[in-house]
Amino acid sequence: MKKKKYKNKFLDGSKYINNMQKNQITTINEKYNFLFPRLKAFITDMFLLNMPILYITTYLLLDGKDDFLHNQFAISLCETLYCFILFLFFVTKGQTPGFRYAEIMLCSNVDINNQQRPPKAMQTLIFILVWLIELSFFLWIFLFIRKDKKTLHELISNTKIVYKANPAKQKYEEGKKLYDKYKDNK
Repeated sequence: MKKKKYKNKFLDGSKYINNMQKNQITTINEKYNFLFPRLKAFITDMFLLNMPILYITTYLLLDGKDDFLHNQFAISLCETLYCFILFLFFVTKGQTPGFRYAEIMLCSNVDINNQQRPPKAMQTLIFILVWLIELSFFLWIFLFIRKDKKTLHELISNTKIVYKANPAKQKYEEGKKLYDKYKDNK
């Protein structure tokens, strides 16, 4: 029986793929497409890290919203502090609180013995600077064009985002299973 060939809709250069390769590509994209976890991590980090900085600056250091909006120095200082906190989290653990909640980790693309290591300081600095440029000029759309779903800041900084299970969530799931088993035995 002759295998049916499908036209490749991905940007990998080949014109046709067979059915088995199509299923593998779909599985890989589903497994490594971290679009939703990235969005979840971004929103979580904005609320956990950036909002307190903005609140303290707006209401404790300045006289309110209007003063904050007209003070470009305060706005840039808040964003610099936020990026510095992100930098510290990424260099030390490879995860911000949002990344940990979303169960993803930023690691260096050059892995020794397939170990997931946090990126080096220079990689993290490039990652954050290019990320800011991407957000400013709507370049994150690059993610949807590439087959491997890497963003521009990952490519330039030579980093990647990988899955890393949250140990607290695992313990919670284990405890929940034990509780359900105990409840059923009663």
